Amino acid sequence: MKYLKVVLFTFNSLIWLAGCTVLIIGAWLLLEPSKGHLLNLFVRNDMPHETINMIADTLLCLGFTVLCVCVFGCRAALRENQCILATYMSMLAALLLTELVFATVGGLITFRILAGLEGRLINKLANEYGHEQTSDIAFSNSLDFAQYKFNCCGIHGYGDYNGTAWWRDAQFSGNRRQVPLTCCVLKNTEVKNTGSPMSVVSRVFHKNKTEKPWLNPKPKDEIACQLEDKEGHDGYRHKEGCLDKVTTWLQYESFTIVFLSMAMAGIQTFGIITSAFLCRTIRDMQVD
Repeated sequence: MKYLKVVLFTFNSLIWLAGCTVLIIGAWLLLEPSKGHLLNLFVRNDMPHETINMIADTLLCLGFTVLCVCVFGCRAALRENQCILATYMSMLAALLLTELVFATVGGLITFRILAGLEGRLINKLANEYGHEQTSDIAFSNSLDFAQYKFNCCGIHGYGDYNGTAWWRDAQFSGNRRQVPLTCCVLKNTEVKNTGSPMSVVSRVFHKNKTEKPWLNPKPKDEIACQLEDKEGHDGYRHKEGCLDKVTTWLQYESFTIVFLSMAMAGIQTFGIITSAFLCRTIRDMQVD
């Protein structure tokens, strides 16, 4: 029975670490605003930050619940009480089911979002990006952020802007821009490790002082960037489209959450099995 208790403590430690990881991810979603900017490219409504907050709150609640269950599991192992062990197994089973449902729903939502994404983005770019009459400011800012973050331009490439509402406005206004400034190679870029803990904390405490290059882009050479000649703007304009890059970003973020949920469910399954063996051992000892 001693070895079973050690094994149960080990699984509890793993579950505890997984719970801490979930808490950290939940807190990270609340502190890191870039995910909200990018999520607006995928959601059909104008509430990307509300969606991020909902996911973050769910992860925080799940992580806190996991930590509480771990404390209860350690108590169950120490007390060697069948009733407490049975309650602990029930709690693990409920958590396991919740995590499987969470992983399944997350995968289905990602699949549904990606279905038809290309057509939606092309349509919004053509009719709503930066247009004075029908401008979707949230979408425009999000696409500018994606172009800045991933060094891309348009959906499939910079040619997507030709003939759009934004392009027509630019021709009529007289500035004759071929692409938005976020498609240009910029000289005001943030440091590379924008997702690092120190960078995130810095942005939290210095929100008003932190520069946002995607809202105030400063090209290295705007004239060269706006040249129609391919050789002329080579090296001054991003040419790759953003579709593959933002799709890969969403798949990676979704896979991380789904994988973590499945890993926790797997660890908890072994915890349930170990608890069942320990419970049976205690029962047999009491019978003897």
